Amino acid sequence: MIRLIASDLDGTLLDSQGRLPDGVFPCIEALAQRGIRFAAASGRQYGNLRRLFQPVADQMNFICENGSLVVAGGQKQAHWIPRDMAEEIMADIQRAGMELLISAPDTCYVLSSSPRAYTDDIVYRLRNTVTVIDDPRAVAAGCMKLSGYHSQGVADRARPLQEKWRNRLYCDIAGREWLDFTLTNKGTGIAALAESLHIPLSDTAAFGDQFNDESMLDRVGYPFIMETAPAPLLRKGYTPCRDVLAQLQEMLAAGAF
Repeated sequence: MIRLIASDLDGTLLDSQGRLPDGVFPCIEALAQRGIRFAAASGRQYGNLRRLFQPVADQMNFICENGSLVVAGGQKQAHWIPRDMAEEIMADIQRAGMELLISAPDTCYVLSSSPRAYTDDIVYRLRNTVTVIDDPRAVAAGCMKLSGYHSQGVADRARPLQEKWRNRLYCDIAGREWLDFTLTNKGTGIAALAESLHIPLSDTAAFGDQFNDESMLDRVGYPFIMETAPAPLLRKGYTPCRDVLAQLQEMLAAGAF
């Protein structure tokens, strides 16, 4: 029996324009009425997610910053990157020619030297709460996630960094343009959320479309993969899904919960 559902956003629940589908709020409310918890599981920040889901945010849970911040019932669980490690990663990201994004629980930091187009995209398209700083070392002691961005894609730049850091923390490509460094992942995030809600992972479903969703899909009893996912993920035996909202509505109509 499914008692908790987590969904990735970009490429999964959101449409190609980055919008929530019509009907998602009534669906989340219908799930809540049946005692089913719904969680947004994303690399996005908490404030961003609350704004996105504002009409139903108080009925939801959140796995933010790829598991670095889990919010259940308004209670936050954060995982901090040690300062010396954070400073070294920041330097690696910049040497690799990527823009730097530093994530904390209530804001994200961008550098004053970053291109205006990059900062504007974080503020106006992603709708993040943003603080502009001159020196990243000033906030190195208080970050949960560090990200590198490149408009032409990060795959080639990611390989040496993944090789360097793979035994010390998670270094995952989160979509074509982002590389994320965290001490946690969505798998540890869904496990922490399920434990806080006293729901076994065997009674949990999750939807995803990228490699940073894999750890979450591997943990739950009911994993769904979007049909647009990379071939290696499609071969893993997850249940294929074309439309998350349609899948949830179908399950509600069939009384699957």
